[in-house]
Amino acid sequence: MELVSSEEPVVMRDDNKRRRRRMKPHSTASNLSSTELISIEFILPTSNMLIDIASNCTVEQMKAQVWMRAIERNQTSDFYHKFTPDQFVLQYQKKGQWYEIYDKHQIIQTLDCILYWKVLQKKVGKIHVIQKQKPTEDVQKFQKQLNYLIGYDVTDVSNVHDDELEFARRRLVTPRTIEVTCRDPKLYSMHPWITSKPLPDYLLSKIVNNNILINIHRGTTSQKIKVPIEDSPDLILQSFFTKMAKKKSLMNIPEDYSELNFVLRVSGRDEYIVGDTPLKNFHWIRQCLKNEDEIHLVLDEPPDPNQDEVQKEEWPLVDDCTGVSGYHEQLTIDGKDHERVFTISLWDCNRKFRVKIIGIDIPVLPRNTDLTVFVEANIQHGQQLLSQKRTTAKPFTEEVLWNTWLEFDIKIKDLPKGALLTLQVYCGKAPASSAKANLHLHDSPSSDAKCKTQLLYYVNILLIDHRSLLRTGDYVLHMWKFPGKGEEQGSINADKLTSATNPDKDNSMAVSIVLDKYCHPIALPKHKIASDPQADRARAEMPNQLRKQLEEIIATDLLNPLTPEDKELLWHFRYESIKHPKAYPKLLSSVKWGQQEIVAETYQLLSKRDAWDQSTLDVGLTLQLLDCNFSDENVRAMAVQKLEGLEDDDVLHYLLQLVQAVKFEPYHDSALARFLLKRGLRNKRIGHFLFWFLRSEIAQSMHYQQRFAVILEAYLRGCGKAMLQDFMKQVQVTELLHKVTMDMKSVSAEKHDVTPQVIAQLKQKLEKLQDSKFPECFRVPYDPGLKAGALVIEKCKVMASKKKPLWLEFKCADPTSLSNETIGIIFKHGDDLRQDMLILQVLSALCCAVNLQGRR
Repeated sequence: MELVSSEEPVVMRDDNKRRRRRMKPHSTASNLSSTELISIEFILPTSNMLIDIASNCTVEQMKAQVWMRAIERNQTSDFYHKFTPDQFVLQYQKKGQWYEIYDKHQIIQTLDCILYWKVLQKKVGKIHVIQKQKPTEDVQKFQKQLNYLIGYDVTDVSNVHDDELEFARRRLVTPRTIEVTCRDPKLYSMHPWITSKPLPDYLLSKIVNNNILINIHRGTTSQKIKVPIEDSPDLILQSFFTKMAKKKSLMNIPEDYSELNFVLRVSGRDEYIVGDTPLKNFHWIRQCLKNEDEIHLVLDEPPDPNQDEVQKEEWPLVDDCTGVSGYHEQLTIDGKDHERVFTISLWDCNRKFRVKIIGIDIPVLPRNTDLTVFVEANIQHGQQLLSQKRTTAKPFTEEVLWNTWLEFDIKIKDLPKGALLTLQVYCGKAPASSAKANLHLHDSPSSDAKCKTQLLYYVNILLIDHRSLLRTGDYVLHMWKFPGKGEEQGSINADKLTSATNPDKDNSMAVSIVLDKYCHPIALPKHKIASDPQADRARAEMPNQLRKQLEEIIATDLLNPLTPEDKELLWHFRYESIKHPKAYPKLLSSVKWGQQEIVAETYQLLSKRDAWDQSTLDVGLTLQLLDCNFSDENVRAMAVQKLEGLEDDDVLHYLLQLVQAVKFEPYHDSALARFLLKRGLRNKRIGHFLFWFLRSEIAQSMHYQQRFAVILEAYLRGCGKAMLQDFMKQVQVTELLHKVTMDMKSVSAEKHDVTPQVIAQLKQKLEKLQDSKFPECFRVPYDPGLKAGALVIEKCKVMASKKKPLWLEFKCADPTSLSNETIGIIFKHGDDLRQDMLILQVLSALCCAVNLQGRR
């Protein structure tokens, strides 16, 4: 393996002007000879060509070979001289669908089309070479609409150091298309809110002879009927129409209409009671029973499923093999002619990992000239520190140069996927001659009385990228400022794990680094699961005393951290621990993720997780595997797979936590992101709250804007036109009210009391809004079943609190509402409402627990 030297010094500034270094493009080998060849027929714009391709070369190299062959064959034509291979895409057909071979770094033998042709026993497959098309005006207009709804331009790649953003956008097309294709259009358009949980005893006691009374309205007339609580809405409609067979005119029902032409909808709400689910399982029915309210339903025509039509995809599908590397046996250089090697296995890299710290560059000089600064570099996986090094301390000026290599005590082959290189800039007072020795490896991120150092800036970069390739080359990383005392901390524990860089390049600290460069891409291989005879005899070898100790460790409270001895015991008796689902978070936190052999053993162990798969779903236990302690994709995917059994109402209950857990995923495209996308596209109620949870994160957290924007875009492309129109109105209302709120805060910023003049100004502004820009109706963000209409301006006011929230009241836009009550909304700017939502969630959980005990 040949290492390209990069020892020359780098000057960060030129003529005292700020300059940023850019990563150099990765070179690729041009020799495509190999003993293993795959015959492929390429369908080009001008002709067809049959070419034998080396199975271990990359897609990029294959395209280059095809292009060179096309130039040789078409010497009389200048077509292939006008264009480059990058202006064309490779596509193939599979089961009637078009797929794009998207990842240019992928090895040919791992492509899905190659595997597919082998299954079909095709000796020669076909790949179409198609010229890239410019997006049409309609596509550009639709993308602009999506960017507006998202609150972020997902096509902007000015603040990325790789193509993960675009890569994730393309990868999420397939799960979105599958979900949209498979969902029931009628069921999706009406999104019934149901549960399968047993009816609590205190509600059963309110039901007489297993029957309840419901009022069915049609226009100005209504009928009250008694129905069994076990009957489904379909059965109730059938029974109702049987009774009304000769009285249809009384309910304004056309004579040729039957129960098949109607559905039941809650009066005054966009909430449907439909399907073959028992009436007792609908949340609205339970709510009415709990509050002892009469049940009023409207006999309505079903909504048109065509309103949920999805915009046609402009991209072909990308298969799930995209971005997947081969096995070690396919990538290893052992026993191979090095001239025929195109990609190298990470596990062949036996030297220690290192990084070159060139220096840091800050736009604003520190006020205190007696400060020193140093860079601490950590390699971590989740919360587990794998290795740590740091530079020497130097005087803190606007530009500090080290130009030095830091070599870690971890080998390249042991770097796990999801590992972060964390770079942190610390400062301290100019030390005495012996003070440098006091800067130990675990300096506190905040001020330290002994070491007198303080964390100022931080940034992370993933060492294994989204394609499972080792990062190489030069990087200038714009760092995040660590919040000081008295500053808003936000979600700093999650923010410190982000692999995004600061988009404010002009005003942020920048650190310049160099990672070793190689002649070929270095790929992390896939793990193979082999037979393991050790597992069967593990329990017999465990003494009873140790088994009792193990059980005590498993039962230990989460708030009590495990000792090194506890972790050692858990790992030593891992084949016993794997039989206890409650042990999984503790067992997996005991894994030494910085040792490739142990990681392989862990995957071997997880292949025998029958106890986990067969256990009853414990959401709290499963969420532990999705927190910041676990960065391994397989562990997190295992947890998400367990969550697949969640009902829709449970997904809603835990949606806030699940969205937050996305921050702890190492990559944009993850099993959790796909789970949220799938459940949002399946149920409009989940989709509604998913939209607002994601959008609020995009607005508040610059650290994860791109990740949440990618997921939200994938959802919006599949939710349908009706939902898009609803979201558009909600966002418009939010922006208009935000402007009014800011105006009111500026008028009475320093006043605790709200004067009549301020309220008068508010009403004047609201009247102006209502007369011009305000939508006639919009879905209420906190309750998608309600549609708000006109403002009741005489009841609106500014509340007398620090943030000056608006107290707003709206008329109900649904004409079938039987109540004259207004819809109240408090519009507030300047507070993190996630804390309020968490409190409401806790209260809801307590309420559910009390209800299960049979009390109100």
